Amino acid sequence: MNEIVAIAAPNAARRHAAREEAELRVALKRFVGGRLGAGERADGEDIVQETYLRLYDYRRTRPVADIGAFCFAVARNLVHDHFRRRSAAPRTEQVDDAIVCPQPRVEEVLDYRQRVEILVRAMKVMPALRREVFLRRQLDGTPAVQIAADLGLSRAAVDKHCTRALADLRAALERRGLPPGARP
Repeated sequence: MNEIVAIAAPNAARRHAAREEAELRVALKRFVGGRLGAGERADGEDIVQETYLRLYDYRRTRPVADIGAFCFAVARNLVHDHFRRRSAAPRTEQVDDAIVCPQPRVEEVLDYRQRVEILVRAMKVMPALRREVFLRRQLDGTPAVQIAADLGLSRAAVDKHCTRALADLRAALERRGLPPGARP
């Protein structure tokens, strides 16, 4: 019977010590968290962990009479150190995720390239007169009156060629499932 008590005693002592350690850890987290604030939870856990490391290092060379008092004193000092470091650190501006990069995204570049390829193919199959009128009017910015005079067309014919060219280009994009001007 004494052997059973002797074997059970160390297990009970270990369970009691583990329970006390768990209670101390919870109390330290609450203590540190109350001093740091809600936004610094990760720093609070780091401080509690550092407290235990310092306890371990200290106990390797000398005994600790009151582990709880020791841990709270160390944690309090670590919290003070944390605030000292933070106030001494040079302030850096936080980068806003909403800042837009002036360069287009990769998806946009690929979409534009695909559209250009479709439009170039559509321009190649377009009637020569329609293509020339459209390019001179839209890309070169030549006035419709000038194009009409150069090519011997009426102003209405120049406008009609431009309208039909735009319709051809839109149809080419729509056949590929890309509405004109839309982005992916």
